Amino acid sequence: MSLQPEGHDFGKLLIQHQQRIYGYIRSLLANRADAEDVLQETASVLWQKFSEFQPGSNFLAWSLSVARYQVMCFCKKSKRDVLRFSEDLVEALAAETQAQSARLAVLEDVLAECLTKLRAEDRRLCAARYQEEASPATLAERLGRPVKTIYSALNRIRQQLTECVERGLRREERL
Repeated sequence: MSLQPEGHDFGKLLIQHQQRIYGYIRSLLANRADAEDVLQETASVLWQKFSEFQPGSNFLAWSLSVARYQVMCFCKKSKRDVLRFSEDLVEALAAETQAQSARLAVLEDVLAECLTKLRAEDRRLCAARYQEEASPATLAERLGRPVKTIYSALNRIRQQLTECVERGLRREERL
């Protein structure tokens, strides 16, 4: 059994970054089931090699390099797919996805900050619509408000978030 780096919980780190790792893998593989299989294999390799992870370094970047390797291995041994990407294309896509990873992290941070600036009622409406995936009609029924009012509120919230995110990104670019 390998020793894990002190002060780092593998489970928490994996859960925190799993969607981004999956998105990365999915961007490299055409088939969703294959991407899910590669994600599981990636998680297994990450666990096995977690003792090699340098505390204080970027877990996501490390995970994406492992995922890239797992995708390459999958592509080499996979003969059942009619549509397969060439190694060169996978390499190019992997490099582009990793380059965008830092920008996505900034965008997520800015959006999270902007969400905290919304009124509590607007945050709840936004969460119900986009996290719970409730339809505007369902929200209108739940809140006892006309559907048109819900659409208007959601449009106003999206506009506020868009403006706030754009300001936040401009501020980040100046830093």
